Amino acid sequence: MTEISRSEYEGSQAPRSQAALVRAAQQGDQWALDTLVADYLPLIYNIVGRALDAPADTDDVVQEIMLQMIRDVRKLRDPEAFRSWLVAIAMREVRRHWRVRRSAPVTAGIEGLDEAAVLADPGADFVDLTITVLSLSGQRREAAEATRWLDADDRQLLSLWWMEVAGRLTRTELAAAVEVPMPQAAVRVQRMKARLEVARAVVRALQAVPRCPDLDSVLRGWDGRPDGLWRKRTARHVRTCATCGGVPVDLVPADRLLADLALVSVPPVLLALVASGAGGGAAGGTGGTGGTGSDLATVASRGPVRAGRAASRAARRAGGVSVGKAAVLFSVALVLGTATAAYTLGRPGQHEQTRVAASAPAVAGAQPSVTRSAPTVAPSVTAKPSGTSSPEAAAPKAAAVTNTRLPVRAAFYYPWYPENFTGAGSHYTPSAGRYDVGVATTVDRQIKDMQYGGLQAGISSWWGAGKREDTRLPLLMSEGAKLGFSWTVYYEQEAYANPSAAAIRQDLEYLRKYSDQKAWLHIAGKPVIFVYAAGGDGCDMATRWAQANKTEGYYVVLKVFGGYQGCADQPQGWHQYASGLDVQKGYSAILSPGFWKNDAAQPTVPRDLTRFRQDATTVATSGAPFQLVVTYNEWGEGTAVESSTDWPSSSGHGAYTDILHQVFTAHPR
Repeated sequence: MTEISRSEYEGSQAPRSQAALVRAAQQGDQWALDTLVADYLPLIYNIVGRALDAPADTDDVVQEIMLQMIRDVRKLRDPEAFRSWLVAIAMREVRRHWRVRRSAPVTAGIEGLDEAAVLADPGADFVDLTITVLSLSGQRREAAEATRWLDADDRQLLSLWWMEVAGRLTRTELAAAVEVPMPQAAVRVQRMKARLEVARAVVRALQAVPRCPDLDSVLRGWDGRPDGLWRKRTARHVRTCATCGGVPVDLVPADRLLADLALVSVPPVLLALVASGAGGGAAGGTGGTGGTGSDLATVASRGPVRAGRAASRAARRAGGVSVGKAAVLFSVALVLGTATAAYTLGRPGQHEQTRVAASAPAVAGAQPSVTRSAPTVAPSVTAKPSGTSSPEAAAPKAAAVTNTRLPVRAAFYYPWYPENFTGAGSHYTPSAGRYDVGVATTVDRQIKDMQYGGLQAGISSWWGAGKREDTRLPLLMSEGAKLGFSWTVYYEQEAYANPSAAAIRQDLEYLRKYSDQKAWLHIAGKPVIFVYAAGGDGCDMATRWAQANKTEGYYVVLKVFGGYQGCADQPQGWHQYASGLDVQKGYSAILSPGFWKNDAAQPTVPRDLTRFRQDATTVATSGAPFQLVVTYNEWGEGTAVESSTDWPSSSGHGAYTDILHQVFTAHPR
């Protein structure tokens, strides 16, 4: 095995250095091969991510490309052409992936449905990742969002051109990757750039506040998802509309906007796997590492066994990976299978995974704030003995609890649709139409909406055991568990009666079948419950809840009333529910888009996107332990932020959820 020194090929700008590295890898140098993977993984990840509109597939495609590189690098005749060769492999794999997807049957089982749900969420795509990670704003953000409106062929070409203007590819390499002569590549790039400029004008027109009424008429029937047909329709209107102003004349050329942008970072799970490559090589392996990362990223959340199997499959496909290397990959998979948070850190809607312990940080007592702590309750579920007679096996084990750290960002949610769309209905129409929250795909879409908006939990209206809202809790819980989202309930009976402590205790005991689940919102090991209140409620309500909760151990968050801070019995938290901005210092901060009850001729609180953005910023910077949205989908009172035909957006999430996403991303918890 030929070894070469670092100094011989350090410096990515020197062709001889790259060639030396490639030659060493061809001769079996494990470290050289691992270095090639580490050096080129970011480039390939960014090209593939921008070429595809399927975020769930990006890691898999990148994996296949890197495995092909590992398997076939020995066949490369000209080491000087390594980058061009690798990028050409990437584009062929992207095109192959598109052909497979287009030829796939309409129904492909449960996993196919899950993928379709992801693809229907533009906010989860690489554009959103680019905007968030690179902190894009202004015309750079508009340019990135405009790429969603390009057709597949243009998007693939743009992924290469973006790397060209950033100085990471040459025009020769771009032409080789798309397999056309240089003059034809230049023509294709110019045409793609022209369509990108049109798409930028479309994005600007759609985001205008207030938006052109004539444009709203053009967009009637649009589902809020970018595509070529709606780009052309919108562009025709923009070109001739005095209000929209035609194609903007102040647009900075896209190549100037994108030239100095950094690459989007590769997910940590892939980086960790690359870093493990040197250890695998030292163990005697002869292959590289980079290609297995996506298998782990895709399946780590499904458990360590499946993650390990994925790593083994990837190792077998790599061909050159030895048994020793496969063992290393399997070990990495097992670690990642139990520590998935390393991959999901910072993504919208993800919990902190913690184990119940007496020393866990908490917030409890009369004055909830970020800095206070209290002992956690003992776990309510213990592991059963395995059947063996050893004392260790017979001893009960503490159950894992999924805690969400404060501050919690959540929205009030109403599970009474489609029934409540009938009758008086609403002044607004959801973009999804008269949907049914008894359908898993609807709940999945709504959860992803809230996660995109930077929310960790939904507070679902609850009217008692066996009621309509109660029967829909199991679906909310199961889909929340699948997507990493928490639920709790809004106890409504308190607003219409004064249930006794015994009745409250009975309801809390009943709710244990839900609140003992990991998908239920927990703080400091305690299941959270929000409680509504009538205008005349007072300290007697706080007393009844304190008495009922003595044996139940809930984290009770009551609605405020006059003089609530002076009550002798204090719950774990307080919140307000209103149709505007409200900050209860040290307890809660809320915002609402407006209020227009279905039976009112005029809105009580008119909608205003500028005000909503200001309110969202106030809430995000308040430091309140509960930062709440009133509401996600109360259509009857007109307080919904869920996407409507009255406030669609190019992301598909609606203008109000877009603002939540932008503000909460700018001001993380």
